[in-house]
Amino acid sequence: MRTLVTGGAGFVGVNIVEQLLNEGSVVVVYDRQPFPLTACETAERHRERLHIVVGDVTDEVRLKAVSKQHDIDRLVHAAVITADAAREGAEPGRIVDVNVRGTTNALSAARECRCGRFVYVGSGQAYGKTHDEGVRLHEERSPSRPADIYGISKFAAEQVALRLGELWALDVICIRLGSVLGPWEGDTGVRDMLSPYFQVAMRALRGETAILPAKMVWRDWIYSRDAADGIVRALCAVAPSHRLYHLASGLDWQGTFAGWCSMLQDKYPAFSWRLAAEGDQPNVSFVLPRDRAPMDVSRIMQDLGFRPRFGPVEAHQDYGQWIVDHEVWLLAEAKAYR
Repeated sequence: MRTLVTGGAGFVGVNIVEQLLNEGSVVVVYDRQPFPLTACETAERHRERLHIVVGDVTDEVRLKAVSKQHDIDRLVHAAVITADAAREGAEPGRIVDVNVRGTTNALSAARECRCGRFVYVGSGQAYGKTHDEGVRLHEERSPSRPADIYGISKFAAEQVALRLGELWALDVICIRLGSVLGPWEGDTGVRDMLSPYFQVAMRALRGETAILPAKMVWRDWIYSRDAADGIVRALCAVAPSHRLYHLASGLDWQGTFAGWCSMLQDKYPAFSWRLAAEGDQPNVSFVLPRDRAPMDVSRIMQDLGFRPRFGPVEAHQDYGQWIVDHEVWLLAEAKAYR
């Protein structure tokens, strides 16, 4: 099978590419930034099945030409601008252009190539204000009330994908991701809301002190390797019962972040961390102002057989070792968190 992955050089994208290569697929990466080929052992090992194309999803002509050239069978659309408030105010048109029009362009390319499956990688951020109600979220029953341009554009793109799937007879599946942590996260220039796990890791690599907010916000975490597994399951499912799935670990990570910090301190003795005391200014952000309601993941478990392999302990161990193994890439090639 030949699979095109838009945003394939990004955080979640590289994890998807690794998963597909390990499962024997031919993969075409389409991204505006270079793929971390020399740092990615999986890609190096399967280089003969990997094609890397630099391009922007807003360039419909090029995206279609690349899809035709490689005669793709399936398409995973993961390209996105994950915007914070500052970018919202400065570049609203660009955010909407990439997140919404980029999706219609990818759908058009899939249509022309008669793809067997199109997977849209969406976000739990589409729920917006509904997250604040503290009630477990369900795909069919919980209303989407996005409050920022990122969430608005992701929800709009998701709905466009579902609608055009109907109109064009495309086999579309949409995924709403929880909060992702793990290998290949970095400041790519289009990812403004970096996870606290990455923020602390970069301070550990530099031997700095991480000052955490006194309150640790609860989020629906999922390890990046599990996220890739769930997305590839949606891509390969023979007869899925639904068109929209939540994808999170379904596990409670409350109170585990201190363990991450302590593990990094063991690996990097020059690093230290503490909770912000009165008068302290935290230098690590949990990004969200308050706890988020959890997304129910029973649908993807029942329909697609998804089971998370990484809880907090397993994720911390795997990610910690990955950081040690990729220090050079993180410090020299990724745009370091500041």
